[in-house]
Amino acid sequence: MNLLIRNVRLIDGTGVEPIPSVNVAVENGVISWIGEGNVTPSAHPHYEDINGEDLTLMPGTFDCHEHFAGDGGQNGVPAMNDDLPEVLLVKAAANARRALMTGQTSARDVGSPYGISITLAQQVATGSIPGPRITAAGQWIQAPTTWPYAMVHTIESPEQMRQVVMDQIARGAGLIKVGATGTREDGSDYATLGPEIAGLVVQLAHGVGLKVAAHCTGSAGATEAVEAGIDSIEHATHIDNATAKLMAQKGTVAVPTLSTWDYRLRAAARWDLPKEEIDSAEARRDSSKASFKRMLDAGVKIAAGTDAGGSPVRHGTIVHEMEVMIEAGLTPMQAIESATRIAAEITGTLDQVGTVEVGKLADLILVDGDPLSDIGAIRNVWAVFQGGRRIR
Repeated sequence: MNLLIRNVRLIDGTGVEPIPSVNVAVENGVISWIGEGNVTPSAHPHYEDINGEDLTLMPGTFDCHEHFAGDGGQNGVPAMNDDLPEVLLVKAAANARRALMTGQTSARDVGSPYGISITLAQQVATGSIPGPRITAAGQWIQAPTTWPYAMVHTIESPEQMRQVVMDQIARGAGLIKVGATGTREDGSDYATLGPEIAGLVVQLAHGVGLKVAAHCTGSAGATEAVEAGIDSIEHATHIDNATAKLMAQKGTVAVPTLSTWDYRLRAAARWDLPKEEIDSAEARRDSSKASFKRMLDAGVKIAAGTDAGGSPVRHGTIVHEMEVMIEAGLTPMQAIESATRIAAEITGTLDQVGTVEVGKLADLILVDGDPLSDIGAIRNVWAVFQGGRRIR
C-alpha cells in the first residue's frame, strides 16, 4: 500500500518538538520519505492521497500491559479464570480488534490462561485476526503463595522454572513474564523468586533475544528483579528511593498501570463497593502515585500500560492511562513517548515501529486535535494505519 499524507502536524514519538506542517510518503507499508513544503498528489502517482490539514500524525500507540483473554469489568478476572480455552480465544480476538480500532497498533500481552495469548499473537501476525502487533507471554510464572489464577503457572524449583521457560520459548512466546512479589495476610509484600531463579530466567530469555517482565508490588521483589537484569517492573507500587535509583541505573523500565486503582475508584459508586475495598484502592492509589514520583525523580523510563483484562480496566483505554500519568507528573510529550518509543523499546520492536521515521513500518494514527494541548485528543482517531494498510 502506497500513501501520501500531506500538510499534517507531526509528533514523531522521539520527543522532539512537533513539526507544524509536513508530508509523509509510504511505499509498500514502509515510511519512505518525510519532508516539508508543498507537495502535489501528481508528484506521487498511484499513491492514496490524504490531505491531513489540521490533523496530527503520530505513531500508533502501544499498551504494554494487557491480558486480552479478559474482558475487564467488575467480574472480568473471575470469568477469565473459569472460561474454556476456545471461549477465551474468541474473547481475546474481540478485545484485540477493539484495541486496534482505537489506534493501538501494538501491545504486550503479559499472561493468559493456557497461554492462548501466544496463539492470538501468531494469528494476528498472519493476518487471520485483526489486532495490534502483540508481544505475548504465555502463562506468567511464579513461586507458590501468590496469585491463584489460571493465567499463572506455579513452580517450586530452578529446574521447574527452566522447563517452563523453555516450553514457552518453544511455543513461540515473545517475552517471559514472572511474578516477583507475594502478599502476606497483613497486606505487606515480599520477594518470591530469589536471586538464583531470577537470574536463571534472565539468562534463558536473553539468550534467545526475549525480554523479561516482572509483576512487582514491593521494593524487595523489585530490587531482586532489577539486580537480576529483568527488563521491566509491572505495576511498580511500594517502590522506595533506593529501588528507583537502581532501576534508573540499570535501565529498567516501569509499567505503572495507574488505571488499575483509578478504574476501581471511578466505578466504586455504581458497584456499591464496601468501604474497606474503597480504602484499599485509595491506599494503592497513594502508594502508586508516590512510587511514580520517586521513579520520575530518579530518571526511570516509563512505559504506558493499563492492565486491561487483568483488572476491571477495559481494552482500548490507553489514552486514559496517559491522562492519569500526566496528572501524576508526566508532561504530555513524555506520556506520548511512554506509549510509543519507550513502549517499542521494551517490546523489542523499536527498529520497526514506535516512531515516525524513514525505513520504519507505517503504523500510524491521524488524530483530530493537538495531543500536546489535550492528550485526550488521541481519542479523536480519524485514521489508523498498520503496516501502511488503512484499518480505520
